[in-house]
Amino acid sequence: MAEQLPALPGMLLRAVPTMVSRKKALHDEPEDLQFTFQLGAFERAHIDKYQAMFPGFVSDIPLTYFYLAAQRAHLAAMLDPSFPWPILGMVHVANKMTQFHAVEPTAGFRLEVIIEMPERAATKKRVRPIYRVEFWQRNELIVECISTYQVGGGEPPARGRHRSMPAPDLTGFEDTGLWQLSSERGRQYANLSGDYNPIHLHPWLSRWFGFSRPIIHGMYSVARAQAKIESLARKPATTMDVIFRRPLILPAEAHFYYADSGRFCVTDAKAAKAFLDGQFNLGEVTEASPSLEGNEHE
Repeated sequence: MAEQLPALPGMLLRAVPTMVSRKKALHDEPEDLQFTFQLGAFERAHIDKYQAMFPGFVSDIPLTYFYLAAQRAHLAAMLDPSFPWPILGMVHVANKMTQFHAVEPTAGFRLEVIIEMPERAATKKRVRPIYRVEFWQRNELIVECISTYQVGGGEPPARGRHRSMPAPDLTGFEDTGLWQLSSERGRQYANLSGDYNPIHLHPWLSRWFGFSRPIIHGMYSVARAQAKIESLARKPATTMDVIFRRPLILPAEAHFYYADSGRFCVTDAKAAKAFLDGQFNLGEVTEASPSLEGNEHE
């Protein structure tokens, strides 16, 4: 029987000692890691709070809401002694979420988690393991979340590695308006998501990881993007595929750009630099097939 997925705040406390215990250089190639967790049904009251923070969702359970549980699975897997790097300081650089079937709202989930290690991970300075989390109900794959993290991503770039990125090409995009993000917004999302990573909370804490001020959670921006896309299209998003280009440092003003072709982008107020960009798909998901064995994950 798979273990229950632990709560996030308690795991964050256990992550702190890995800053010291996992400092030594790797001598062997780390192997892929695989885990299975059980997760109860989502709480309707918490979904409602999530939707209240991001007005505009058409989806009953937004696709990005699943990331809150996926992140818990990431952390639970990284706490395993076989995971080789310090947990705090891992930076989320890309994420793709896909929904395949409709959710049974009163049923729980089986989570299949795989951390795929990159080749020659023991020698590269910028290592990017891939985390794959699958949400299963009634023997059907409901949602898949694929996240790419960078090891030690908060550290200054090595000499000769710094590069500037051109302004985003926004041809065919519509500017949907200004986002005004206060420093408090990061703490509000932390309270909602349970993600109290220090880089999001206070300047004194974020400086430990190479950031002059707190940065907004990347998936806050993706959730807000999904809500706006759904409000414009009047359809649920079934795929959100995003690359995080640079941290959005708080407080900040940002613009959200949207294209009917299925692309989106979040930029600074002058559209001179992109914080993130990505693609989306819209449509209704199919109902899961009934299981002859009943729901084993309630």
